[in-house]
Amino acid sequence: MVEVSRIIVNLVSLAVNAGLFYYAIRLLLIFKGGKKEKPWLYVSGGAFALAGGTSLFSIYLILELPSFVHAVGGVVSLIGGLLLLAGLRSEHRSWKSAG
Repeated sequence: MVEVSRIIVNLVSLAVNAGLFYYAIRLLLIFKGGKKEKPWLYVSGGAFALAGGTSLFSIYLILELPSFVHAVGGVVSLIGGLLLLAGLRSEHRSWKSAG
């Protein structure tokens, strides 16, 4: 049986991830077709993947799912981190060259 405190923490985590999904979509819509679209596409994709991976962790813990769900969450989070890193690096390079 899962403790109540663990369920509460994971539900709050899911709510935070919903916010990440929402603002990643908003960023994509703002930068769509613009000069800065590519870096923010990576950043938003990374935010999606990180939110998805941590959501899988939370769902895994709440519902006590099989361990492969935890492994998939780790891979999705890793991909999200790499995308976020690539987007931030690209954005940093564009601002560094402009200044």
